[in-house]
Amino acid sequence: MKASYNWLETYVKPDLPAQELAQRFTAVGLAVDAVTAADGDFIFDFDLTTNRPDALCHFGLAREAAVLTGARLSFPDIHLMEQAVSGGPAVHVQIAAPDLCHRYAARLIQGVRVGPSPDWLVRRLAAVGQRSINNIVDVTNFVLLELGHPLHAFDFERLAGRRIVVRTANPGETLVTLDGVQRTLTPDMLMICDAERPVAVAGVMGGAESEISVATTQVLLESAWFTPSTVRRTARQLGLHTEASRRFERGADFENVRRAIDRCAQLIVEVAGGVVVGGPVDVIARTRTPHTVRLRHARIAALTGVEVTPSRAADILTGLGFELVTEDEGESEWIVPGFRVDVSIEEDLIEEVVRHVGYDAIPATLPGWNDAGGYLPGEEKRRTLRQTLLAHGFHEAISFSWCSGETLAATGAPGGRRIANPLDQQENELRTSLLPGLLTAVARNFRFGTEDVRLFEMGKVFHTVDGQLTEKECLALATAGRAMPEDWRGQPAAESFHTLKGMLELLCDAVRCPAVTIAAPAADSAVTGFLPGQVALLQIGGQPVGRLGRVSQALAAHFDFKLPVYVAELELATLLSGATTFSAYRPLPRYPRVERDISALFDATLPLAGIQDFIGSLAIPELEQVRLRDIFTGAQIPAGQRAITLNLWYRAADRTLTDEEVSERHRQVVEALCAHLGATIR
Repeated sequence: MKASYNWLETYVKPDLPAQELAQRFTAVGLAVDAVTAADGDFIFDFDLTTNRPDALCHFGLAREAAVLTGARLSFPDIHLMEQAVSGGPAVHVQIAAPDLCHRYAARLIQGVRVGPSPDWLVRRLAAVGQRSINNIVDVTNFVLLELGHPLHAFDFERLAGRRIVVRTANPGETLVTLDGVQRTLTPDMLMICDAERPVAVAGVMGGAESEISVATTQVLLESAWFTPSTVRRTARQLGLHTEASRRFERGADFENVRRAIDRCAQLIVEVAGGVVVGGPVDVIARTRTPHTVRLRHARIAALTGVEVTPSRAADILTGLGFELVTEDEGESEWIVPGFRVDVSIEEDLIEEVVRHVGYDAIPATLPGWNDAGGYLPGEEKRRTLRQTLLAHGFHEAISFSWCSGETLAATGAPGGRRIANPLDQQENELRTSLLPGLLTAVARNFRFGTEDVRLFEMGKVFHTVDGQLTEKECLALATAGRAMPEDWRGQPAAESFHTLKGMLELLCDAVRCPAVTIAAPAADSAVTGFLPGQVALLQIGGQPVGRLGRVSQALAAHFDFKLPVYVAELELATLLSGATTFSAYRPLPRYPRVERDISALFDATLPLAGIQDFIGSLAIPELEQVRLRDIFTGAQIPAGQRAITLNLWYRAADRTLTDEEVSERHRQVVEALCAHLGATIR
């Protein structure tokens, strides 16, 4: 909003330069973005918050300036010479929608002469960016900018039946507004009508058929109070936002209805002549009870740390328009003026006092805290997971919580809940998997020439269970290209199924969770989105938690991948809240180990983990570790089998093992593998 310094001086003499006054305004929450000199005046450009409609006028700003500077606030006296009429009121007003219009006042002025406005009025409006139209319309705009209450002037002779009816629109009704556009009305729009048709959109804009023209001699003034929600809804539906709707939809002053119409009538008589016919017709459909708020003076210091005397607080509140009702020891009760729609509780009154005392008076203190801080459940493990991934070259991706159903289906995830009003019609489902967003990020890296990719995302997915939408927190990883920089021989290691599985094992170890294990899908089932033979189901403690594998050719084509991409996705509930394994201290060994290898043929369907677990179940005390050395398949190996070479470590805690002891222990392992797992020693 723009305001004139010279205009403000008609109500208060701040005795401050314009720049300093602007700084004072800003300090109390009425931000001034700029001060511009213009023709012996200074124009303030205010950036006001929506909860301060009282400051959208010069008198409201003058009220604040008076409290800021201690100057006296005054308003010109309103004197109306009313011409008595016989036979009842000159105009009849009916409020047919009392829930939407609580008050409507009207005044009739006869014998006006429509023409150019006087220079003082033209200059006042021009200073704040308003063009002059004619003396009648200019006065209504002037009072709007002076008191903040919108008014409208009708050509009374164009109103059918000498009546005003405030009602909602009938289906199919139309109105040509002052901007020359024909508006189609709906039954939820509040209209100002005469005896036959709508003549104005309530609180928004008048109609062209009843506008003031040079032929007008009788003016009907309107001043009303409409519910903010109906004005806001109508203005939005019509795409018609005006200075009037801007004020009504934020909350006008119920008590200002009469004052604004009297002030407007007085000025019209001064600039356009004529006489005011009869008294005002003031119809109140809903009465308003003044709102009172209690203020405990000790609460000011307790809440803000600012010490304010009761007399100082009372002076500030009185200057701002609040009315003292009762005052007792330590507390007082105040009536909130109708123009302060933002004040309803004690803390609001305290804010009014403190902002005029000065926000800089609030001492800088840390809030008290009686307890030690701590992470929310699972947060420490989340941070550990992130730190571990970042330390191993991964970058975190953050994607939207919605995606297309086609992409979800391509990744093998179930369909998501449809979004009623999506930002993108193509991506209109809540995600049930993190893979669509993560694979989109991989594709974006490929398009920009980055082929070595390590990404992860930690976030929520959404599933419908028994008709209810539930959330699950998941972790997804994606890798492609080289697993690490080239080694000293210039041979890069490529990302693979095994490097990603190893990363998952590292994550479990980092949060001290039981290690992740893999299980092959059933022989007759295919996991959508993954390449057959390079996909596994993930388990922790025997519980299924996710899947791991190489992206299938169909899914790679969907994202236009030219390189192999490996992904894993698992639910985080087990990692974050599952059983925790604890590390136990073990001294460094004092005696050397002895290594022996076993090379044997095993059934190709037998997993390596199963072989290692079986050897561990033999409970040989001296057997310290079983490691994989090699896996070989080829023409020399019988169909349905594969050659596996295992490296076994033997060590005793109290002595150096002899060759005979190691051979005996190793023989037990070999015989057990042949007898129970059908191994054939090579």
